[in-house]
Amino acid sequence: MTKAFLASTLLAAATALVPTSAAFAQDEAGWEFDGVPSWSNPETGDSFTFRGRVFLDYGDVEFDTAGATTSWSDSEIRTARLGVTGSFSGVGYVAEFDWINESIAANDVYLTFEGTGFELKLGHMKTPNSIDEATSSRYITFMERGLGTDLFGLDRRVGALLVHEGEGFTISGGVFGGRPGDLSESLELDDSSAIAARFTRSVSTEAATLHFGASVRHLDYGDAGTRVRVRPQTHITDRVVSADFRPGRPLGEAETSLFWGLEAAMVRGPFHVEAEWMDLTVDGPAGDPDFNAQYISAGYFLTGETRSYSSGSGRFGRTRPATPLSEGGLGAVEIALRVDRADLDSVNEGVLTNWTLGVNWYLEDRVRVMANLVDGTVERAGAASTDISGAQLRLQWDF
Repeated sequence: MTKAFLASTLLAAATALVPTSAAFAQDEAGWEFDGVPSWSNPETGDSFTFRGRVFLDYGDVEFDTAGATTSWSDSEIRTARLGVTGSFSGVGYVAEFDWINESIAANDVYLTFEGTGFELKLGHMKTPNSIDEATSSRYITFMERGLGTDLFGLDRRVGALLVHEGEGFTISGGVFGGRPGDLSESLELDDSSAIAARFTRSVSTEAATLHFGASVRHLDYGDAGTRVRVRPQTHITDRVVSADFRPGRPLGEAETSLFWGLEAAMVRGPFHVEAEWMDLTVDGPAGDPDFNAQYISAGYFLTGETRSYSSGSGRFGRTRPATPLSEGGLGAVEIALRVDRADLDSVNEGVLTNWTLGVNWYLEDRVRVMANLVDGTVERAGAASTDISGAQLRLQWDF
């Protein structure tokens, strides 16, 4: 299944580089093709559009501890996702699934009901936390998000979310149950639950756009406990810092946790900067250990584009090259730098400091090549430090 999906995706990605003369306007039956087929009825507002993405990654990374080197060199289908989006009888819908390793995993699968001044989402979706997590992986600057989003398990859950979008601000909050596993085997959810909320505020002038935000999440782990762990911005490697709070482990079992985060960003012409501080306190183990993570990143478009930002949603969107390859141009070229830090020192599991240098080439609106150089260090009291270095490459296509 995955091989067939990959083959069809590569073919479609290749056609995406062909000049868009093949696109045509909506026909009498309501069908339109602009890279992918879509259908809409202007009288009823009903619509249907395919959506999906494929990320093909390659990485070569080394860990060095006291002269002993561990190497990873591998390629992978990082993401292979397919779904639909649209509306029916005034209700919006999204249904998108991951198809990796012959398994089927739910991603965004929810209904949206529009009310007066708010919208209600019901289904499987992300909890409202972090601008980096809220921004689609199609539009993030680096191949992996900031360390804290993975470290603290910011994820999708089945639940209900209320969203109010005002002029330059957003307020969202929801209640969530567990997470499904492989949908090809079972629809059963785990017994965890969460309450989460986020507030954002943006201010725009002729010179720049400023974004500020804060979010919180209270998570009940049920009977499973949790692990607080993260990779060094490299998906092909092992995790380098990890604290195990599952039942029967020496550190004790996690019952609940409280997460809070602060976020800020600025877009000024071709330059953009983004930063977050995240904190997680785990209740259950002795001393209720507390962990924190931070990152700050900056990027610059050498070809003059501006990173897209939506004040109505409080997140970043799609960057469109001013002169794509299909129009005889170079596309958009971006350079970026980020420093990340994840602190698990409260349980003597170390501090990871990570630097990432990124170069992004946006060939078309929906085709991008990403290259990341990673350099990091893990320091633990009473133990030799671990140095991390490596390079990664991604070919990305989405629709």
